Parts: sequence; structure tokens; C-alpha cells
Amino acid sequence: MPYTTILEPRFRALERIDVRAVAQAVTDPWYSETLCRVNDAVVRLGVVQGEYHWHKHDDEDEFF
Repeated sequence: MPYTTILEPRFRALERIDVRAVAQAVTDPWYSETLCRVNDAVVRLGVVQGEYHWHKHDDEDEFF
């Protein structure tokens, strides 16, 4: 199944984000978008329909 991934941040620092509206607008079954940057980290939205193909990043911190 193809993944849609957007790495460029959509919002500026301290900009208010309606995460529910962003998520509800997603039409792709597998979607990941960078919402904003916070210091040296990024905040991403992930929308997954169906079983998730689990993976890990040994050299990065990640939370869901």
C-alpha cells in the first residue's frame, strides 16, 4: 500500500493547529505529515487505516 508522507512543516512555530480538522481532511489510507518543528524535533500527524506495518528507528526518539 502506498504511503503519503509530507516532511516539510505545514505550520509555523506557535501557530494554533486544529489537529482534528487536519486529520479529518486526510483521504489517504496511510498518511504522515509534519505539522511543525519544536526545537530540534518535529511533530507529525499519522493517519493509518487497517493493520499498521510496525517498524522502529534505532537512532531516533519517537512517540505516538
